[in-house]
Amino acid sequence: MNAGTDAGPGLAALRALYPALDAEIDGRRLVYLDSACTALKPERVAERLADFYARWGGCGGKRSTHRLSQQVEEWFQDARRAAAEFVRADGPNEIVFTSGTTEAANLIARAFPYEPFRREVVITDLEHNAVALPFLEAARRGEIDLKVCLTDEGRVDLDRLSSLITEKTALLALTHASNVMGGVTPAAEAAKIARRKGARVFIDDAQYLGSHREDASTLGADFIAFSGHKIGGPFGIGVLWGREQELNRLNHYKVGGGTIKSLSWEVGAGAPEPRYLDAPMRFEAGVQDFGGAVGLHEALKVRAELPDAALREHVAGLVRRTAAGLAGVAEVKVLGRPDDLEKGSLVSFVPVHPEFSPVDFNLYLNHELPGRFVAIRVGEHCAHLLHRRLDAGATVRASFGPYNTEAEADLFVDAVKSYAKEACGG
Repeated sequence: MNAGTDAGPGLAALRALYPALDAEIDGRRLVYLDSACTALKPERVAERLADFYARWGGCGGKRSTHRLSQQVEEWFQDARRAAAEFVRADGPNEIVFTSGTTEAANLIARAFPYEPFRREVVITDLEHNAVALPFLEAARRGEIDLKVCLTDEGRVDLDRLSSLITEKTALLALTHASNVMGGVTPAAEAAKIARRKGARVFIDDAQYLGSHREDASTLGADFIAFSGHKIGGPFGIGVLWGREQELNRLNHYKVGGGTIKSLSWEVGAGAPEPRYLDAPMRFEAGVQDFGGAVGLHEALKVRAELPDAALREHVAGLVRRTAAGLAGVAEVKVLGRPDDLEKGSLVSFVPVHPEFSPVDFNLYLNHELPGRFVAIRVGEHCAHLLHRRLDAGATVRASFGPYNTEAEADLFVDAVKSYAKEACGG
């Protein structure tokens, strides 16, 4: 990616797509190392959104039939086809638009057809609250029996996982990439274990797709979710992929306009009886985020211009470089193992010196570096299960996107060293 090829832009050309990288706040230029929270947005996405709302903000969803509405609906379905292609789905009917991974997980947790003899759900301690909490709440309501598979340094032990999945397990929910520990999980192998026991599989791809491509046809999952904003799309739009047969097995999550074929009703003859559409429309109640879908489609076009192998190696190189640099800082401990980390897109650490304050370090990055400020994330990253296991109040995370450089990774490592020396007397 650094040099560029006929198959995709070089790094300098790629960075030019992101105006935020040239912006200054109070005279300081941005170094953005927070892509795990949200990816920066290409200017093309912003322009596409602005054009849509200024000129084409009509009602799609097959409600109105005027030409403006027809155009909006055409673009909405184009976005559905693009999302299907992005995860290598069998077709657009396997794509349900959501507000993001959080809504997708809530949909699965509430709509899954649990049975009296098969009502166990297995998750891991790596799960983001977006996935963990919907199933925790289902357990609190008495709808499911929840099991949590403990991990070792961010690694999923497949033997341990296998021992938890039984003939009573309805569903395995697993992140494909932890937003704290980095690396990736053995999602395909875990799916095989679950399917051998007759369980369905839900994979959280929100972190994984930042620098990987997914293949729904070979992963072995039944459902996959991701958020558009994690790959450069707008906020508030996401995707739930599901095998068409499995989507149509789900119960209703929310209902409303656009979800039914017909409604049978005779006054005084009992309750009206709706006949619902098949997936995906049966899950897309109400007026949809048509602008968000159009913006997501543009983000997917930008992503398609990046060679997959070059993108993965570029991000892996930044992770390796950062982890190696931090390994020499005695005041902090990098989470995870180096050979695991390079498979992902982020590096996290916890302080081991009592004077190294994550909160103060974050302030240091924002206010003390000459001409620069570095955007990272400090805290529990909505991964409270894992932080309780780590007995850590806060971790420090640097995460990388396709637009980051080796110089930015080095600047972050140097900042850790300089802060440690200043705060800890190192």
